[in-house]
Amino acid sequence: MVVFRSARIRATFLFAVVASSADGEIFSSSIVSAEATMPVQHGSSIVELDDGSFLVSWYAGTTEAARDSRILLRHSTSGCATWEPTQIAVNPHERAAESWFSSKAVGNTVLFQDENKFVWLFYAAIEFGGWSGAHVDYKISADRGRTWSTSRRLTSGQGDIPRGKPIELSDHEIFLPLSHSALRKYPLGARLEIANGKIVRKMYSKIADSQFSHPAFLTLDSNRVLAFLRARGGGTLQTSFFDVAKNTWSNPQKTNVPNPDSAIDALRLENGAIVLIYNDIPTARNPLSIAVANGSAEVPLPGEITFRKLRDIENELGQGFSYPSLVRAHDGTFYLTYTWHDRAAIKCVHFDSNWLGLGSGSVGQ
Repeated sequence: MVVFRSARIRATFLFAVVASSADGEIFSSSIVSAEATMPVQHGSSIVELDDGSFLVSWYAGTTEAARDSRILLRHSTSGCATWEPTQIAVNPHERAAESWFSSKAVGNTVLFQDENKFVWLFYAAIEFGGWSGAHVDYKISADRGRTWSTSRRLTSGQGDIPRGKPIELSDHEIFLPLSHSALRKYPLGARLEIANGKIVRKMYSKIADSQFSHPAFLTLDSNRVLAFLRARGGGTLQTSFFDVAKNTWSNPQKTNVPNPDSAIDALRLENGAIVLIYNDIPTARNPLSIAVANGSAEVPLPGEITFRKLRDIENELGQGFSYPSLVRAHDGTFYLTYTWHDRAAIKCVHFDSNWLGLGSGSVGQ
């Protein structure tokens, strides 16, 4: 089975790098995990580095939370059209410096490059049982992900899992979205004061109750953060607003976006518009779609965010597409990675605002 799946992915990769034929539009795709031979490829994250290259991380294993799971990386200096050889960032059974025990399995990955050019890799590390026995561990790279530090422990409590990318609250403070999945389930944020590649202070803030998980954060202004909340059991995507000065969250508010208990990602553009990657029905992880909430430079209020669907990224009967990671590059185009074909591979797509039907003037360029 592993050989068959690997061969299928390699064949797909040979034909996956395609460009849109429409005039003035950019759209291309590639399979990031084409070299990987393990059946499960999931939990990806993408970041554009300071030199204009891209780095993608994900985990791979024979099953989800398998003992042979490891975290993989690939670099691209060609706008994700071609990929350098796969490297292992976290081997099976690595042990965080602060832990007595090695990891039984690893999961979701999150990449981030800070103002001092350190690259951070956050990931779920299970010591016992399933995801309820996970911690958040991390590694740091000073050379754009070519080499990595030893694993360190971020959260001491069991059941903590990362998913969304952190945002910067200041030059020395980042805000990492997390989900607690032990006996008491809830989404939360970790405020991390960083200095020269080290975490010098941690502060956590619970967002909402057990109905929600896997938040995604957007910066609204110097004192407000917007979180999109995944609906446990399915339902509707919801939002909560964070007051940085008070370290408090507002009560969740429903959006007009369905959510089949699956992660989303979003980013805010210069003109205030919010671009959202999500699954467009409340019962399945297909299609994978993109929507926009047209905004202004003013900060939206609770209940004032309304999305309209633009188009599908993927819509293939009988398949699943999930766990998107979205970035906007320095040239104004978008790069998106996600789990493709029910965890068979990690796919990357590159597109621009014209392909979305927005036009360059609609995205604040």
